[in-house]
Amino acid sequence: MQGCLFLIMLPFIIPIVLAAVFILRIFLKGKAEGWKGTVIDKSHKTKDDDDHPHKVEHFYSLKCKMTDGKERNIAVSSEFWASCNVGDIIEKPKGAIFPKKVT
Repeated sequence: MQGCLFLIMLPFIIPIVLAAVFILRIFLKGKAEGWKGTVIDKSHKTKDDDDHPHKVEHFYSLKCKMTDGKERNIAVSSEFWASCNVGDIIEKPKGAIFPKKVT
């Protein structure tokens, strides 16, 4: 009986496990990555929430020129976005989840 129940639940369990592994890999990859760059632009975008007519979603990002010369958009919190200005240096050390302001 338990074997039969397991076989019935298997098609539901596999996608959940695969999604959890995928999310964990993305999280660990981001945490293992370290970088440093200079803020060259700030952007703030809004999007109306289709499910809630009076709710607006806010997206904050910083465009940075990395030490290797590449440009990259970094999604950040509203508080961090407000504390940064063009020309500031930010970094995300290996092992950290969020970037921090250096200068």
